[in-house]
Amino acid sequence: MPTVFSEVFSLDYEVAPNLLVGRWLTNVPDHTLHPPQQELLSAALQNSRCRFWLLDMRSQHEFSSALLDWLKELLAEQVVMVLGSPVFLACVASESHRDEIDSIGTETLLRQQAQHEFYPYFFNNEEDAREWLAESQSYEYRPPRR
Repeated sequence: MPTVFSEVFSLDYEVAPNLLVGRWLTNVPDHTLHPPQQELLSAALQNSRCRFWLLDMRSQHEFSSALLDWLKELLAEQVVMVLGSPVFLACVASESHRDEIDSIGTETLLRQQAQHEFYPYFFNNEEDAREWLAESQSYEYRPPRR
């Protein structure tokens, strides 16, 4: 049963695939886009230091650069320090966000995060994201090829 932190974000741990799954429940403006940081880390710690996360952002009408800033400033350094490394994050986004996701800014972010052994990747469907996360669990120190 997912834990709903607000009217806009829910979080659940799925035991069998060993995944922490966060979902935006509705479209939100940039300033409320960030999921609850402490709750994500607490849930990961409570569930065997789960390092495999799926964030479903398909409900967002626009791709926000605020999400990239959040990934850059918060997750890479803090999450790896708390949970160990590597950490794998699959973001499921709408196909309408593809241009922003394929931008040079996003590519730069992905390369920077890999230096911290934090691997956020973007997918346009949940099945592919889950498959990548399942494959990632067999890689102890590096992500599988996309």
